[in-house]
Amino acid sequence: MHPFLNRISLIRLLLILTVTAFARTSTFAQQAGTVALAGKVTDEKTGKPLPFANVFINNSTIGTNSDENGNYRLPNLAVGNLELVVSFLGYETVKQTLRFEQPGTKTVVFKLREGQELKGVTIVAKKNKKRERHLKIIIRELLGRGKFSKLCKVLNPEVLRISEDDDGHLGAQTTKPLIIENYALGYRIHQDLDDFDYFNGKVYYGGATRFELLTPKDDAQRKQWRTNQKEAYKGSLKHLLTSMVADSLQEQGFKVFQVIPDSLRIFKSVRSVNGYNTITNHIHNRIEPVRGMRLVRPGELPTERLVVSLTQLEVFNMNKHGKSPYADMSYAYTQITLPQGYMVTTPQGWVVMPMGFEIAGDLGNDRFSNLLPADWKRDE
Repeated sequence: MHPFLNRISLIRLLLILTVTAFARTSTFAQQAGTVALAGKVTDEKTGKPLPFANVFINNSTIGTNSDENGNYRLPNLAVGNLELVVSFLGYETVKQTLRFEQPGTKTVVFKLREGQELKGVTIVAKKNKKRERHLKIIIRELLGRGKFSKLCKVLNPEVLRISEDDDGHLGAQTTKPLIIENYALGYRIHQDLDDFDYFNGKVYYGGATRFELLTPKDDAQRKQWRTNQKEAYKGSLKHLLTSMVADSLQEQGFKVFQVIPDSLRIFKSVRSVNGYNTITNHIHNRIEPVRGMRLVRPGELPTERLVVSLTQLEVFNMNKHGKSPYADMSYAYTQITLPQGYMVTTPQGWVVMPMGFEIAGDLGNDRFSNLLPADWKRDE
C-alpha cells in the first residue's frame, strides 16, 4: 500500500482510539424512566416559604411556580443531567445542575438569598439619548438580524441596566427578567441577563432562559408557528447534534471536518494555490472529513450521548450559502471547540453538559428571534 495511504489510515485509527478513550461504559441495563422533582423554596435567613417562585429547567418550556406554601413539583423529567433555575423577585437567582441516574421522586429544597446586587456596573440613566442608542444595540444583538426578528418585541426594556467601559465595551444586566415576545415562533421568553458584553461587533451574553408557550389566536397562526419553528430548526446547533447522533450529517446537509493533531500531520503548513485558499489543499493534511459515528459515543445513561473531539471541528451547512475561509466552499461555516474534549447531549440535540464548548461563525449568530427551547421536538 502507498505510504501516504498508510499514514491516512494511521491518522484515522489514532483519532478513533483517542476519542474512544473518552467514552465511559454505557449502562443501558438501567431501566429508562422519568423523575418527579419536588421540594420547597424558602428565604435563606428566615426559612419562610416563598410563594409563586419560578422553578424551571434552563433554556426550556419545562417549569412551574411554587404554591402559597413555597412547595413545587416538576413531573415527567428524563433521567440524566438538568440545570434547574429558581427565581423570585428581590432575591438572587439560583442555578443548580442536578443529575438523576434512577427514576423516581427526588426532593430538592432551595434557599434563596435576598438582594440582587449589580456588581461592577455603572448604571446609565434611564431617559437619555445615549441610553436609547445603547438600548438599540443591545436589543438588536439579543434578537438578531434575521427575518424573524421583525416579529419579536421586548416588552420591558426598563429592566436593563446599561454600562459603558472606558475601553468601549457595552455591558448590561437585568434587575428582573427581560420579557421577549416572539410572534414568529410562538414563545414568550423570560431572560435573566447575568452578563452582556458587546465590543467590536462581537457579543457575549449569559443567564437563565425560560420559554413560555404563547396561545395562538387561531389554527392558522398555530400552523404558521410550527412551520417557522421547523425552519428555525434547519441548520441549527440542535439540528447538527441530532444529525451527529443519528449518523446522518450528509443526509441532513452538513459536512464536518476534524482538525488533525499537529503530531500526525504530513505537512506542517498548507500553501494556497494561485493565491486561493482551497479546502482541497487542507483535506488529508490539516483536516479530515468525519461522520457522526466517529464523534458520538454512548453516555452513562440511555438518555445521554457524548460528542467527543480533542481538536476543533469545522462545520459547513451545505443548504446555506455564506462566508468561509475556503475559496471553493462558499457555505455557512462554523468552528466548534470542546475545551474539555467532549460535551454531553441527548439524542434530540439537547446539550445537558456543555463543558464550556465554544462556537464561532454561522451557528454562533443564533439569537432569540430564531432560538428554539431545548425541549422542542421535531416530530409532534
